[in-house]
Amino acid sequence: MPKYLKFTDVEIHELKSEIIGETFEILVKQPDPEVLALFDDEPLPVIYGTDANISAGSYIDTIDGLLLGGEIPPVLFIGIRYKLGDEPDFMQFVTSRTREFTPAEDTENQKLIEQMTLREVKGGGAENFLKFLTTELRDWVSERFNVSDDTTYIGDSMGGLFGLYTLFTEPKAFKRYVIGSPWQEWNHPATFELEKKYAENNDDMEAIVYMASGAEEHIIGPHLEKMNTVMVEIFSKAKTAEYTHQMIEKLEERKYPNLNLKGQILEDETHFTIMGALFARGLRYVFNVD
Repeated sequence: MPKYLKFTDVEIHELKSEIIGETFEILVKQPDPEVLALFDDEPLPVIYGTDANISAGSYIDTIDGLLLGGEIPPVLFIGIRYKLGDEPDFMQFVTSRTREFTPAEDTENQKLIEQMTLREVKGGGAENFLKFLTTELRDWVSERFNVSDDTTYIGDSMGGLFGLYTLFTEPKAFKRYVIGSPWQEWNHPATFELEKKYAENNDDMEAIVYMASGAEEHIIGPHLEKMNTVMVEIFSKAKTAEYTHQMIEKLEERKYPNLNLKGQILEDETHFTIMGALFARGLRYVFNVD
């Protein structure tokens, strides 16, 4: 059982997924009880954030700041991260998220990631990961916390790719989506084919979506080549801003009555600097849109 934690603290639980066969660490950030009392202890909206191994601090700081400024209501934050041990293996994190967030295999990109991680890399686990989020994890949350059915998904890069997969296969899985720098070069043009298939079979999409990429996603930091030449190759050919802009235009053209979409290409942001702006702008938008 977790100890009682203050407003600035985070609980860490373990949850074994029978669907995936993986034990995840679940980070839980609750609002201060005094804040909740101001809202008559109403059930909390839930924000689910992927990649919490590296993004938990940004998520929590952003949510705290937005709550302090009255930009969002009290929320329960759930961060999903991999159990990497006392000496975290970053390359294991890379291979695990590749498996979870990708809708299908991509032989060329998997080989590149294998060169970078020196590990076998598999893809195509997005379907199972979505089942985990919407059944095992959601049930676990509902059993332990006073939450509503108002859910938000946040994902960046491969997590953004997973967000698009979810939006086009099961859009009602979440009410709100914050999708950053989706890696649509993975098995390209698969995301555009998913979007087209959805449009052929549906005349509406009920979701609130903020989607953004950096305008300088193609720019690689001057020191990265000394550290990892494979990453330079991956991000140089990704066309992330271009594909994001194309996807935003596609969705705007559909004119779905119940899709509330804001798409942006953020100036001066690269693939590695966008997250702070993404989380703040995205959450502020999806919780305040008319």
